Amino acid sequence: MCGRCATLAVLGLALLTTPRDACAESFVRRLAERALERGVAQEARGDIAQALTSYDEAVRTDSTLGTAALRLGSLRERMGDPAQAELLYTRALAAPESSADAYYARSQLRSLAKRRAEALGDLAASVALSPQPERVRVLAGWYVEARLWPAALALWRTLAANAEATGDQAELREARLTVAALSWLASDTDPVLAGASSSDWVRRSLARSARPTKAEAQGLRKLTP
Repeated sequence: MCGRCATLAVLGLALLTTPRDACAESFVRRLAERALERGVAQEARGDIAQALTSYDEAVRTDSTLGTAALRLGSLRERMGDPAQAELLYTRALAAPESSADAYYARSQLRSLAKRRAEALGDLAASVALSPQPERVRVLAGWYVEARLWPAALALWRTLAANAEATGDQAELREARLTVAALSWLASDTDPVLAGASSSDWVRRSLARSARPTKAEAQGLRKLTP
């Protein structure tokens, strides 16, 4: 009987404290969000000093509010404090609503610091979380600079498919020409194109379908010095 009473007492305590704790967390989050909103308005007005104070208040009030950490990091970077900005971007990675933007912001910061391998990893993580075409294009460009032809080819194929879906003919033409060029560069390592000499008829068919069209090939020859 005593054991049962003790169990009921513990359950009763849990029922009393859990809603209270949830209310406290909700209250703290609301305070942090209000500070964040003030900071956004102040930054929009050009009142950077006050915006810094408000964002800092939001981060201190609720360290899990990733958007506040991201905005504070951006201002710190603009103020010439990249080390503090990187710490804030890293903090913002933990929040789902800000992780993709935080990876992107940190990638640009690290790129400026000539930490290209780290920057590349961050940008790839950002694109994986949120494949925005403009970020996909930047990542594809970085892969080209790093001579990672298959990775660049995969992204430009994605851009070509996106341009075809949206009907953007200028972007589609650019993407197809780039795919044609990268297909040649990546021919030895591309799992599709490498099947041209395979004994497997499926791989040979895929390789033929992946070859650039006549128009693309002509465009590629024009681009070749």
